[in-house]
Amino acid sequence: MPAAGFAQGGGGRAVLPPPRRPRAALKAERQAERRDSAQPPAERVALQRRVRQAWMVAVRKQLNLNDQQMRTLNQVNSKYERQRADIQRDERQARLGLRAAMQDTTGIDQNAVIEQHMNVLVQAQRRRADLFEAEQKELGGFLTPLQRARYTALQERLTQNLQKLRQNQPNAPPPDGPPPPENPAER
Repeated sequence: MPAAGFAQGGGGRAVLPPPRRPRAALKAERQAERRDSAQPPAERVALQRRVRQAWMVAVRKQLNLNDQQMRTLNQVNSKYERQRADIQRDERQARLGLRAAMQDTTGIDQNAVIEQHMNVLVQAQRRRADLFEAEQKELGGFLTPLQRARYTALQERLTQNLQKLRQNQPNAPPPDGPPPPENPAER
C-alpha cells in the first residue's frame, strides 16, 4: 500500500519496492510494544472494555436514545470502529517508518522512502475524512444533527481517554464510571 502513490500512471514514476525496515523503525516499534504491554493484555483489554461500556451508558443518557436507536448506534459504531482502527494502524506504521527514515544516517538517500510514507499519511487523512462523512450520513438516518454533534464530541473524548489509559498516565479517568458530564461551556 505505501507504493500506491507511485503506481501506474504516475507521470513516469517508477513503482518503488516497499520501504526497507531500518533498525530505528524496529527499535521504535519495540518501544511502543513495551509501552503497550505495561499491563498484562487481558487486564488492558478488560479495562478498555469497561471504559467503552461506561461510555455507551453515558452516550445513551446524554443523547436520550431509545432501545432501537441504541442498537442501531452500536451496529454503526462497530462497523466504523474497525475501519478507523485500520486507518490508525496504517498511519502508525507510516509514522514509525517516516521517523526511522528521517533518522537514518547510513548515507543512503531516503527521499523516496520518506515520500512513500508521506503519501500513506495523506491517504490516511483522506480515508479518515471519507469515513467520517459516510458515518455521519448513516447516523443521520436515526439521530438528529444535535445528537450527531454530541456523539462526535463523546467519541473524541473516549479516544482521548483510551489514549491516556494506553500511556499509563496517572490522570487517566477511572475505568469503572462514565466519563464526566459534558460542560455546556465547551460546546
